[in-house]
Amino acid sequence: MNVFNSSSTLGDLVLAQPAAADLFERLGLDFCCGGSRTLGEAVKERGLDAATVLVMLKSLAESPPAPGAGGHDVAAMTTGELADHIVTEHHNPLRAQLGEITEMLDKVVRVHGDGDSSLAPLREQFVAIRDELTEHMQLEEDELFPACRKIAAGVAADVGTDLLAKLEHTHTDTGVALAQMRELGGGYAQESAHCGTHRRLLESLAKMEADLHQHIHEENNLLFQRVREMLSLSV
Repeated sequence: MNVFNSSSTLGDLVLAQPAAADLFERLGLDFCCGGSRTLGEAVKERGLDAATVLVMLKSLAESPPAPGAGGHDVAAMTTGELADHIVTEHHNPLRAQLGEITEMLDKVVRVHGDGDSSLAPLREQFVAIRDELTEHMQLEEDELFPACRKIAAGVAADVGTDLLAKLEHTHTDTGVALAQMRELGGGYAQESAHCGTHRRLLESLAKMEADLHQHIHEENNLLFQRVREMLSLSV
């Protein structure tokens, strides 16, 4: 089935062509929380030309991936493998990122906060995201992922719709908060940095945002859908 058309969802396009994640990041197309939207709907909202974006997608599909290209090829993973992948490639690195960014933000606010009124609100927004994500990841690792591994092994497991709905709600909140944080951070433009630490902070926040988009995409558009299908749960 050819998914490279304007009726395909953003989530399906990234699953079919992982390198599309980088392209969608550059174009400002939300493929994680907005992964159920069609390409046609998404590009229209952004004022982009669907035919041009499709040409770019087809070019990606016909070219070998560039070294270090973003996106993970997760479509062929089993449910258990996908859960392990998310912990290894997303949760563990994110926990380290959150600690490093906290230290940099504290330092930048302490040194430059009096002269830049945007820094304190940026830290406040980050702390809210950090705390919610920390609780969210632990909930997944304690409840959802063990159930996914049981399902993959053919063992009955209880995953309620309330849990999946709660996790998706957190993803939506995170997507909104990330956009607000980017605005507070001036789009993470390097020329706005006050010092080397501030520059590294902006780079780290941009990287965290991109990683979270991929992370949420893999859960919303693949893992959660698989769990629902395997347990015959209603969306």
